Amino acid sequence: MKKFMISSMMCLMALTSNAQVMTSATVDKVYNTVSQATDAAFVYNADRVADGNIATMVVYQEKTLRKGDFTLKPIYRYQYTYAADGMLTSRTKYVWHKNQWQCAGRHNYSLDAGLFIATYSRWNKKKAQFDEPVGQITYTLLPDASRS
Repeated sequence: MKKFMISSMMCLMALTSNAQVMTSATVDKVYNTVSQATDAAFVYNADRVADGNIATMVVYQEKTLRKGDFTLKPIYRYQYTYAADGMLTSRTKYVWHKNQWQCAGRHNYSLDAGLFIATYSRWNKKKAQFDEPVGQITYTLLPDASRS
């Protein structure tokens, strides 16, 4: 829950500072920023669908070997879905465990009557489905006063 709250707060701060909802452009911007960082211990790879939107992003951790060689170990995989207008509707997280991807949870995003709602649900391995949301953030979209 703590990780969800931290990531949600970071997401919320980014969204409210720009007065926008999460979109395919937001996902692209985040990917471009993290994948171009030169001092990071992580490497990112994204697969795009025909319309150019990122469908899957994989995060690898760089492990240094002997003689300056290195290897990349998969850590996380994120799958993104979007509405027809490009709004991000869900981000599903998978964790690399025992040489396979295991579903961990999903953020769902929706826009309803000027309210942007983000929820988080954990994956229930025994039931093979997502549990009811364990967290939710709702905020009202307001016009950007600096542009009037």
